[in-house]
Amino acid sequence: MTHPTDKPPALVALLSAILAMGCMLALGWSSTALGSDSRLAQIGYREALNWFHSQNYASSGAWLCGYSLAREDYSVASKAPRLLVEVDERYLYLKTGGQLVELTGGTQGPKRSEYQNAGARIRVTLDILKRNNFSEYQESHDRQVLAHVEIADQIETLTLKGQSCGT
Repeated sequence: MTHPTDKPPALVALLSAILAMGCMLALGWSSTALGSDSRLAQIGYREALNWFHSQNYASSGAWLCGYSLAREDYSVASKAPRLLVEVDERYLYLKTGGQLVELTGGTQGPKRSEYQNAGARIRVTLDILKRNNFSEYQESHDRQVLAHVEIADQIETLTLKGQSCGT
């Protein structure tokens, strides 16, 4: 499913590109870190959860993981753009072309999660390389991820960090 944002797509794309490039420059990343022709835009938790709840799934949406662009050593600055939001380990949300897109889970495992939206021709594979910073009760953790994002037959590989993944 896709969901239009309130702003015109051209304005959203321009603002997202400016924000991403500004963050990358401030963090000392090269334009290849996100790719100068990246189709992904920043997404917020509220935006993803609002869409998730509007679908009336039989799930609370309590498990969340936001994936931010990371450096090669998986460090993330406080203003790094969040590019993916995972909900209940069954749904993944991203923004591309000014549209919020929901992907549903396919193959899921402890080291790999796959999501797709056939109608939008988008597929995302998350290879979980490491989990760390577990909470006191093991309810949440951070994770280092190598994401393969395929949009309309173009593949982009991103270094991401999922922060506070869990309840």
